[in-house]
Amino acid sequence: MRSALRTGVTAVALAGLSLAALALGGLVTPARADITVYYRAGGWDAFSGSATDGRPVCGIGSTNPGDSRSFSMRFSIGDTGVRFQVKKPGWNIPDGTTLPVVIQIGLDAPWSLQGTGNGQTIDWTVDHTAIQSFDAQFRRAGSMTLTFPSGNEPPWMVGLNGSTAISNAFGRCVNDMTARAGTQPMAPSGATQPYGQAPTQPVAPTQPVAQAPTQPVTQAPTQPVTQAPTQPMATPAAPAPSQPAEKAP
Repeated sequence: MRSALRTGVTAVALAGLSLAALALGGLVTPARADITVYYRAGGWDAFSGSATDGRPVCGIGSTNPGDSRSFSMRFSIGDTGVRFQVKKPGWNIPDGTTLPVVIQIGLDAPWSLQGTGNGQTIDWTVDHTAIQSFDAQFRRAGSMTLTFPSGNEPPWMVGLNGSTAISNAFGRCVNDMTARAGTQPMAPSGATQPYGQAPTQPVAPTQPVAQAPTQPVTQAPTQPVTQAPTQPMATPAAPAPSQPAEKAP
């Protein structure tokens, strides 16, 4: 398990430190944005290509076929951490909104994170010093739960069937991209846990659980629907209209 772990998501920790200088030095050749899915395991896809800024990128992700909500991780050569993103059609988050996200992988301690919401997405980054711990949990668990404490979106249950194989694919991609960039990775520092916010959600089961798709924020839709979509942040209530004072007879 330990030897396999070094070829998985942990490869990001090995690559992140040394490649930052490489990208700043202009040695990563710009290219058009082009992402291709090259491998599948369980409910997960592995993809690679080039980002919009031309840098090589590797990533993995899972999409719920019921409502198209998705969870993904990606690493761009030159970064020092892994970018996470959750996305769901129907969300309408004001650009730049800071939102808490809590992830519990199996029965391990929850990760309390701060993401940035924009429209249908929430993004955050896990530093290279913490990704090893995340990877170990990701590989051994049967499912993970995502919760959005500031809104009315119910918890997401994400199955982790195939997580070890997809993590290995992610690591091989990072290693290959690193080799093509012509640099050697540096040893990572000790793993840590991000942030210190107390978790507010229940423990996730260790096996994938089927659950009806949900929406993140309560907000009126732009098209007629039978129920208002939910949002990952609470919508403030409008103040009550004032009334003129009644004069004495």
